[in-house]
Amino acid sequence: MVLCSVVESRFRWAERWRSACHPKSDRWRSVMPVRRSDSGFGDGPSRRDVLKVAAAVTGGAALGLPGAGPAAAAGEQVPRADRTLVGAIRWDAYTGLDTRHGMGVNRLLSPEKYHFRMPYYSEITVPEPVLVNQGFDAEATGGAPSGWTVSAGTGTEVSVVQSPDREGKSVHLHDTSTAGMAAMSRTFAGQDRAVTVRWDWRETAAGGWSRALVGGGSTTVVDIATRREGGGKQLVCRTPSGTWQVVQAIADDTWYSIRVIVDPAPPVGATPWVDIFVDGVRKVYHTPLLGSPATLDRLHFQTNPSQTSDLYVDNVNVEVTESVNCDETSQAIMDQQIRYAHAAGIDYWAIDYYSHPELRQARDLYLSSAYKNQVNWCALITEWNWDTYLPELVTRFGESNYQKVLGGRPLIYFLGPTTADRVAKMRARTAEAGLADPYVVVMRWTAKDAAETKTAMGADAVSRYSTGQTNGAPYSSLTDLETRLWSEYATAAGQVIPTVSTGWDSRPQYDYPVPWGSQPSDDYLRHKDIWTQQATAAQIATHLGGAIRWSNTHPGSTPANAVLIYAWNEYLEGGWICPTLHELKDSGRPLRLDAIAGVPRTGVARPFNP
Repeated sequence: MVLCSVVESRFRWAERWRSACHPKSDRWRSVMPVRRSDSGFGDGPSRRDVLKVAAAVTGGAALGLPGAGPAAAAGEQVPRADRTLVGAIRWDAYTGLDTRHGMGVNRLLSPEKYHFRMPYYSEITVPEPVLVNQGFDAEATGGAPSGWTVSAGTGTEVSVVQSPDREGKSVHLHDTSTAGMAAMSRTFAGQDRAVTVRWDWRETAAGGWSRALVGGGSTTVVDIATRREGGGKQLVCRTPSGTWQVVQAIADDTWYSIRVIVDPAPPVGATPWVDIFVDGVRKVYHTPLLGSPATLDRLHFQTNPSQTSDLYVDNVNVEVTESVNCDETSQAIMDQQIRYAHAAGIDYWAIDYYSHPELRQARDLYLSSAYKNQVNWCALITEWNWDTYLPELVTRFGESNYQKVLGGRPLIYFLGPTTADRVAKMRARTAEAGLADPYVVVMRWTAKDAAETKTAMGADAVSRYSTGQTNGAPYSSLTDLETRLWSEYATAAGQVIPTVSTGWDSRPQYDYPVPWGSQPSDDYLRHKDIWTQQATAAQIATHLGGAIRWSNTHPGSTPANAVLIYAWNEYLEGGWICPTLHELKDSGRPLRLDAIAGVPRTGVARPFNP
């Protein structure tokens, strides 16, 4: 029976694929030059804020990271033959290029190492984003650095030397004069959008007024210096008023890695700004630029003309900060995503529900699609602006493409904070509309918290948003943990909807901290180590098959008979099944959806092996 089901499922997939992805379809056209918002619009914390608190309070265990307790075993029951509903979480705040959410997505996915996770509709807008990348190791010792304009008067010298206290070479700006300076300047291709500039530097005697300047033409926009002040030694940056803002204390003979993100044309009419990072930590947030050149094209280092000093510079890099565009804000792109999901057998999207117009754009495009009835949807509440969107939500409950379970009950998930009164108000409004009682599912990071919240809210079932591991753990480690958690949640709370995580890798948020939520936010440092190895399509299918089997063999714990995939489009966090540019370009197929389509939805009595 299982073999027959697999064959039948793959046949259905072939038919769906032919209709959804005909060569004349949107899959084959170029998509114009987008993530999401977790900013706190509304009257409560955002979904991203909830995720941050979960990680901060539990040290990672709340996300299913190492340290989570063992699950209690829930015994198998007589398998049922009903079809299991397969849903996928959809982050609903992708927007276009000139919004801060679109800007955030584009910047986080711009590094080449993350291109493999860009959605299929993305566009690489700058094929060669690296403007300068110079480590000096291959250059002749004693000579001037190649590509730089050097200025060295009497008593000064600029040359490539063996780096002190580290392997390889660097440039030494040696200044024994009190009437001149050593300087090196380099131009790069002019940019009218954001650039990221990195370098390492070291002063033998810190605080000698060494300078690093970024500008365009003769206009300086960023001026970073070292100084001695009140007996201390500091890294400082100049403000438009001419004063110096302290970045941090510095020490003699110490290398510091500096990174600045310079945005001369930020979206939504924001003031042009610079962020300054030292050794990976953001120290200055959105300080206004010193000037407004037409383009950025110059990097300059110098010693102080009235002091003697020794400055070493190494690993200079200049890159275009946004070199991709992931804009999905068109009806054609949404229509194609619905067809992709339908062809793979995705029954519904659990859409992160926002009330702010900028953040609900994808949901609106879905609701206006001619294909919306091919894939149902339900709300996943991540913020609380209840009075604003409760009337609309109740109206949606009555529509045919809103996902129902248990004979017509509207399905709704709650991740953000809520109260019993709000849930009761929703139930009352739904009853007044003559609709079936909503099936309320609360998402929490531990079984104990889920059970307690379910009781306090008067909810029906529990679930999780996602599960992750740290330090590059294999995907099998994630699935082993998540499989145990299904039983643990069921034992603690009764009814459960199992989560199927397709991955967890939030390292892009370490490279470029997201521009939404509380700012300036320094909690991005934790993202450096929070990652799981990328799953293969077959591994994802096997895990989904296990969840369907678990649901079918535990009917008492899963009366809704639904599972939830994390996620359709969580590219920044490392969980997605939406086709990627990488998949379609290299394989010509949506590999993850291919594998998911082949997973039987009914009568699964043995683990699925694709």
